Amino acid sequence: MRVMAITHLIIILIEVLLLRKLNITNAGILLLIQVNLFVFCHKPTETSKLWMTPPPEVAKTAAVYGEIWNPFPVDVEIRNIVSSTYKTIEFHETKVDNETQVAKMRKLEYPILLKANQSIQLERTGKHLMLYDKLNHSEKLELELEFSNGERRVIIVEERSL
Repeated sequence: MRVMAITHLIIILIEVLLLRKLNITNAGILLLIQVNLFVFCHKPTETSKLWMTPPPEVAKTAAVYGEIWNPFPVDVEIRNIVSSTYKTIEFHETKVDNETQVAKMRKLEYPILLKANQSIQLERTGKHLMLYDKLNHSEKLELELEFSNGERRVIIVEERSL
């Protein structure tokens, strides 16, 4: 669909610029194609469903859970996650040692692979986001994900009580 829209846009631009054929139909089609391209080219990565338990005001750290979804037909990597509320955001994974039954949390290094049309589940007993060094107290927590395909997405993290 996007290729067809771009092809029509190019044809109409050639007609308007080279052949000087600007009429109300061409102008209307140009406008519709531009709006269509803007909407579809700026379609957000489906990364909703992120949530956290509100930390106490004095807490400098927090954890985020939920799901990060990759709607693209190709694999992408999460290169970094930033926020104006926290200085550092890291991926972590909690695993229980089968012998000692002790849970251990370890940091996962960026980039984090997101398979095509799949998601990463963020859970208390698995992978999750750790937020360190709270900088300010804002009304809502926004996280900006930086992907390997150049996309940047801002996600608002929902607050839930236990």
